[in-house]
Amino acid sequence: MKIANKIKDSFYPDEYATSLNVSNELELCLIKKKALARYCIALVAFDDDVDVKKQVLNARRLIRKCTSALWLVREVGVYIIFHTKNKIPNISSSDLPVDQTGFHAVIIQGVHVIGNNYKEHLFNHAKWFEHCFGGSEKITSKIKELTRQKN
Repeated sequence: MKIANKIKDSFYPDEYATSLNVSNELELCLIKKKALARYCIALVAFDDDVDVKKQVLNARRLIRKCTSALWLVREVGVYIIFHTKNKIPNISSSDLPVDQTGFHAVIIQGVHVIGNNYKEHLFNHAKWFEHCFGGSEKITSKIKELTRQKN
């Protein structure tokens, strides 16, 4: 089963009620609304030849376009999930860039990398005063569960 289907089956429609149409680069984009806040889970293929920071910036651009996010009026908190069938490159959790402020239209709250045929999982989440927003812990545990399942 493709990772996009696994993630969609885990989060949609119970937690993330909307699945947006996506481009080829952005494989999955799920949205949930909670009061005035909007949250998104996006799936993108990881490119071993491109720096992870550049890949996060590119994903932010794709998500902004897909969600019509605007700073100050229509922000979206995002959890980006990268996937690769190769081994995760020699990076650590701290190498995965997350936003430390909310001054963006697309606020990167978490970055996950799933590799080696979904058996490896590396992630980093933004924390404000040691508090994670948008259900970070629940998202992480669901993704960890997906990496434990057989393909």
